Amino acid sequence: MKDLKPIDYQLLFELMKDSHRSDRQLARALGISQPTVTRRRAMLEDNVIDGYTVIPKFGQVGFEIAAFTFLKTKLNHVKKEEKEKFFKELKEWYTKQPNVILVTEGQGLGWDAVCVSLHENYADFAKFTRMQESELSDIIMETQSFQIDLKSDATIKPFNLRCISKLKQ
Repeated sequence: MKDLKPIDYQLLFELMKDSHRSDRQLARALGISQPTVTRRRAMLEDNVIDGYTVIPKFGQVGFEIAAFTFLKTKLNHVKKEEKEKFFKELKEWYTKQPNVILVTEGQGLGWDAVCVSLHENYADFAKFTRMQESELSDIIMETQSFQIDLKSDATIKPFNLRCISKLKQ
């Protein structure tokens, strides 16, 4: 894909601030025509935008815990064919878990992957952890989790993507 034009970044960031706005409203905010917004939005949706979604206050909709589970896997310690098999197995397992919002490889602090998941309560988190350890024991060597109390008043900055819109302006 070609590099994005400045107007594409501006439109993308306007959508991150509020994706409910119409193309006409976005055109007004950006000082360009509505057909240009419609055309550029379609291009962004085909190539850059992964989807539109609501970011709820998770603690208010039935989740008490967000967990960042760091994983040490066998992915980097096996031959290519076995790595592909393990990767496919991980992808299938985590895709079936509706409470998992992200799993990806990475590096740092001795870990090589991370899983981000939401849980109704500690019992739900413990059940998920037991399932993960038993059903993926041939791939995952070790895990450690960092849990966040989603009902806490100690949130310093809530999760939102609006702040990113200021990065490239």
